[in-house]
Amino acid sequence: HQLVTILNPNILMKANVPIYRTDQRAGEFVVTFPRSYHTGFNQGYNFAEAVNFAPADWISIGRECVNHYSSLKRICVFSHDELICNMVSSCDDLAPKAAELVYDDLNEMVKFERVQRKALLDWGVTEADFVEFEHQVDDLRQCMVCNTTLYVSAVSCTCDP
Repeated sequence: HQLVTILNPNILMKANVPIYRTDQRAGEFVVTFPRSYHTGFNQGYNFAEAVNFAPADWISIGRECVNHYSSLKRICVFSHDELICNMVSSCDDLAPKAAELVYDDLNEMVKFERVQRKALLDWGVTEADFVEFEHQVDDLRQCMVCNTTLYVSAVSCTCDP
């Protein structure tokens, strides 16, 4: 994931983009909400750690993000489908509301897969192999068309295995 661009906040403010700042002190957390951008600036010598997390009610936003990134051909940080499948495999450990949200997202994933697989059959694709995506590095799981990190299924060509 490349993070390479930063703009002067004054330019953003002149374009009516809301800008906020905070000073994070030792032991404090800063949460960045979905669809927001952030940057960090370190003053002096320090040690910093970042952790990505999402409460269950952000699951649908994650699906929207994958679809948006796909339309822009932007690489995702991780596979949302893999996350959902892993949560399903551990569903006994989920709170009831989280399980419901995961179930809803899983249904969206399955609907999309059915549509895509029917299109493949209509195009005459009939051969299939099983590959364990979770045992491949993400770079080998990226779609050549939209850059999404694949998990449930993929199409490959013998001309470019």
